[in-house]
Amino acid sequence: MPYKKYIVAILIFGIGMLANAQEKDAYELLLEQITKYGQVEVTFEYPGFSELTEIGKFISVSNLEGNLVHCVLSERDISTFLAFNLSYKIITRKEAKAVESALTVEEAMNWDLYPTYPQYDTIIHKLAADYPLLCRVDTIGESIQGRLILALKISDNVNEDEDEPEVFYTANMHGDELQGFVLMLRLAEHLLVNAGNGALEQALIDSLEIWINPLSNPDGTYHGGDTITFPTRANSNGTDLNRNFPDPLKPGEVPEPENEAMINFMGERNFVISANFHGGAELFNFPWDRWLSKIPADSVWFYYIGRRYADTVHNYSVPSYMDAYSNGVVRGAIWYILYGGRQDFVTYELQGREVTIELDITKETPAAQLPLLWDYNYRSFLGYLENAFYGIHGRIIDKDTGQPVAAKIFIAGHDKDSSHVYSDSLYGSFVRMLSPGTWNLTISADGYETETVSGIVLDEMEQKFITVELMGASGIDHPHDFEIRIWPVPAGNNLFISTDKLIGRAVTIRIYNQSGITAYNIENVFVDENQILIDISNLPQGFYIISISDINGYTYNRRFIKY
Repeated sequence: MPYKKYIVAILIFGIGMLANAQEKDAYELLLEQITKYGQVEVTFEYPGFSELTEIGKFISVSNLEGNLVHCVLSERDISTFLAFNLSYKIITRKEAKAVESALTVEEAMNWDLYPTYPQYDTIIHKLAADYPLLCRVDTIGESIQGRLILALKISDNVNEDEDEPEVFYTANMHGDELQGFVLMLRLAEHLLVNAGNGALEQALIDSLEIWINPLSNPDGTYHGGDTITFPTRANSNGTDLNRNFPDPLKPGEVPEPENEAMINFMGERNFVISANFHGGAELFNFPWDRWLSKIPADSVWFYYIGRRYADTVHNYSVPSYMDAYSNGVVRGAIWYILYGGRQDFVTYELQGREVTIELDITKETPAAQLPLLWDYNYRSFLGYLENAFYGIHGRIIDKDTGQPVAAKIFIAGHDKDSSHVYSDSLYGSFVRMLSPGTWNLTISADGYETETVSGIVLDEMEQKFITVELMGASGIDHPHDFEIRIWPVPAGNNLFISTDKLIGRAVTIRIYNQSGITAYNIENVFVDENQILIDISNLPQGFYIISISDINGYTYNRRFIKY
């Protein structure tokens, strides 16, 4: 080899070795932080919308602050992050000494200290024990490490499933965004203490079924023990739970146990409005998070309720609080794109109406500032739930029998991207929250003639109630619901149906996607075993409705998720 070529080869080899060493050093430095603290936060300059969207498919972006992107990495993210070859800075983590823990349950219930996990468990059961007619505890599921994911139901007849709109608050999907945890516990107590005050609190409890889940990622919040020291954004598998919901733009994502339990819990209920609480910013964020070009059908309504939330906050907070973007309100994708997010899943797949509310620019809010955040926000917490009172409420019933009908309520020329709603099968009730205007509702159900109710005039913060009687389609008997179990939910490639109540009958099984299109249909199957196996491997990820009926007109409808 000529001398000059030999020198060049040595230089190239040396540069390669140096690059590999630098990459190894970078990996080990990130790993060192993660080993010590459970995660590492990095920042880098905003690379452009398209570039950040691509990065966000693989790495959890936690905030976009001016021209600075914040990401939180777990061990599983390091190699992927380094592959983007970004110039980044590690945010050295220090113990948040101001995140003080209470010594007793009594101290914790002054709401200016953080509870230990055992104290949290005691508090949530104490509220139910102190107000047994108004409050009960339900278990959504378990975390990977076996901690319970709990919810409080608050209502005037709490042990009954009443014909009332269901609403849902949840916090701490990101375990290191702490403030929502304490504020939701305090909200539960506030509602119960004021249940008979003749004001908004009483109206909410008397007219709604309120569900509050203060802690949806207990393993992240209590990373390393039962006291909050170095909480992590992700769960114990290193997964960002708010990037882990089924998403048509993120195929192949398998929900973590915490999210699978949450999906089942929400799928079994008909939450008409919900919110999940976060930290790291101060704003009201509404769908869509994953689509910039698609404007939600109810964007005017979403913006209005966001404006009402933020403006109420502004009346009681310091001037600089919750003033980002449109003075505290933003459509998610304008902020930054994310996939696998919960608010889009709930709004698109469950026909709910969910938003993300960021409560504090500081993720680990110092305990002493929790009462201040409460004073800024609690009126808005109540006001947001109040939205469930308004819009078009109604019942869909069988014209001949008066029995409830599970039906689809669709607004032609308005609804798109799964913004329609369904009436429930127990009461035939539905809620369609809408901005002021004149609306025409089309109601359709399997086995019935489609009806349209026209000219419903709706003013701001007004409720209109309608009853719609559906007539059975010619030659089709009227259905009556009966209970059948399907599993697993969420489902993978196979779905099982318990059929012990159907043995000796011929049944028709149909599966509909969220647009009402038949995705699976099999007719006149004679049942001679206790269960039926359905191969759904060809169905895309998403939410579906399965309808099972027999020749006598008996029918059963159930929602399920395919991942």
